[in-house]
Amino acid sequence: MKESNPADTAPEKEMGVASNEYTLARPLNLCLVWPDGKRFFLSYSYLIAGEFNPEGETNRIQLYFTTYQVSLKGYGLEALFMALLEQLPHQLIAIESRYVVSEEAPDGTVIEITVEKTGE
Repeated sequence: MKESNPADTAPEKEMGVASNEYTLARPLNLCLVWPDGKRFFLSYSYLIAGEFNPEGETNRIQLYFTTYQVSLKGYGLEALFMALLEQLPHQLIAIESRYVVSEEAPDGTVIEITVEKTGE
């Protein structure tokens, strides 16, 4: 429906979200990807808490969802933890540990993902 000038021939704006606006939105889900191609996603809406533990050579992140507990192990995970705090990552991809040299691993390298269902 045209407002204020019914004779105006300018096309009306289309309803919907433009692709460039969509990329600025935060993701609703976190997709976990294992080296064998297995995938599992969780909704950020159910993320209750997170914990970063610098265990030594490797780091560990624990994510506590309402019905799942996710454990991430890798190198230089502090920046990833801060990104998870802001709910920014769309997906986390684990790399086989045999292909990662610890001294050369870039920050945010995940080598192990564990998902456990918690008691309801």
